[in-house]
Amino acid sequence: MKSFITYLTEKKDALGHGSDSKSDKLTHIHHAEDRPIFHGFSGFEHAHGALTHAHEHMKAGHHNTNLTMKYDGSPSVVFGHHPKTKKFFVASKSAFNKDPKLNYSHEDIQKNHGHAPGLVAKLGAALEHLPKVAPKSGVYQGDLMHSHGDVEHDKKSGTAKFTPNTITYTAKGEEAKKAAASKVGVVVHQKYEHSGGSKELHDMGATPHPDMHNFKQHADVHLKSAEHDTSKVNYSEKDQKEFHGHMASAKKIHDTHGGSMYAAMHPEHKGEGGHMGTYINATVRNDETPSASGFQSHITGQYEKQAAKLKSEKGQAGKRAAGAEQVAHVEKNKEHYDNLFKMHGHLQKAKNVLVKNLNQHTGGFEHHIDGNKTDPEGFVINHEHEGKTEPTKLVNRKEFSRANLLKIKKWNQGS
Repeated sequence: MKSFITYLTEKKDALGHGSDSKSDKLTHIHHAEDRPIFHGFSGFEHAHGALTHAHEHMKAGHHNTNLTMKYDGSPSVVFGHHPKTKKFFVASKSAFNKDPKLNYSHEDIQKNHGHAPGLVAKLGAALEHLPKVAPKSGVYQGDLMHSHGDVEHDKKSGTAKFTPNTITYTAKGEEAKKAAASKVGVVVHQKYEHSGGSKELHDMGATPHPDMHNFKQHADVHLKSAEHDTSKVNYSEKDQKEFHGHMASAKKIHDTHGGSMYAAMHPEHKGEGGHMGTYINATVRNDETPSASGFQSHITGQYEKQAAKLKSEKGQAGKRAAGAEQVAHVEKNKEHYDNLFKMHGHLQKAKNVLVKNLNQHTGGFEHHIDGNKTDPEGFVINHEHEGKTEPTKLVNRKEFSRANLLKIKKWNQGS
C-alpha cells in the first residue's frame, strides 16, 4: 500500500513544470544529464542546449519564466475557469483526461478522491480559496505549499515554517506574516492555452509563462511566482570557466564516440523506462559513481529480483538468462558504456556549477531537510529544442534527489 507522501510525490513527478508546445500536457521533467541516456544524439543536443541557455540566462542576470525555481510543494493542482463552462474547478493530474475528474464542489472532491483523505483536504482548500486570487479566465497549475494547520508561526522570532513534502520552508518578516495569515499557499508555474478553436480542456497545451500580473492579491492566499531573479546571483569567472570545461569534455565524448556509443546501447537499456534510468537513480540513492561494471551488477540484481517472484524453475531460468544476455552485451560494449557514463558525469558537473550559483538566491526562504539546512530543491530551464519548448530540471542530485528518493523508500517500507 502506498503512503500519502509517496502518492503525492508520484503525482508531483507526473505533473511537474511542463512544455509550451500547445499539444503537450505536463510530463515528468528530466535531469539534463539523463537526456542522452534516454534519447541519444537528440538527447545530448537538448541537454547541451538547455545547460548553455541557463548559463547565458545567469550571465545576463535575467528575471523571467525561462528559468524558474522548483518548489517542493505537494500536491500539484490544476485550477481555473473551464473554457467551456466558465466555472471554477480544481483537479489533480486527471484534469486533461478524456473523462476528467474535475472538482467544482466539495462533493465532487469527495466523490473523485475519497480514497485519499489527505488529497481531499488539500483540494478542498484550493477550491475554497484559490478563486479569491485567480483571474476570471484561464487554466493554471501550481504546487500547494501549505493549507490549514500546516504553518508553524513563531511570532517571537518572526518566522513561519511549513513542510509540504521533503523540504521545510522557513519564511521571515513580512513573508512569514503572509504565510501565517493565509488559508492556503501556492506557487504558480504553468498556464494552459488553446491553439485552435476547441473549448475542451484536453485540447489545451501548457506554457511555462503564466500571466501572474493578472492574479489578484488576497490575505487568504499566500501566492508566489516560480520566477527566479538571477540578477541576485554572482556568477564568477572561475565558475564559468569550470562550467565550460565540463561542457567541452562532454561534447568531445559526444562528437568523438557518439556515432557508435549510442548505437551500442541495448534496447532494454535506453529510453525513459529503460534500465539505465533506474540504475542512475540507484547510484544517486547509494552515492555511487555510475560505471559499466556497476551497471552490470545492477542488471543482475534486477533480474534476480524478477526471477525470485516466479514459481516455476523455467520462468526463473528465463529471467536469469535475459539478465545474463544483457550483462554480456554490456561487457562486449564496455568502452561505449563507460564513455556514456563519463559524458553523463561531465554534464552533471556542469549542471552542478549552475545550481551552486543559482542557490545564492533562495527566493526569500530558508530550506531544511530533517532539521539540516539545505539549498532549494532546484531549478527549471525552459529551452526550445527541435521546435518545441520543453523543461529540463537543474537539481543537485547528490543532495536533494538522494534525500527525496530515500524518503520515498522509507515511507514505502513503513506503509
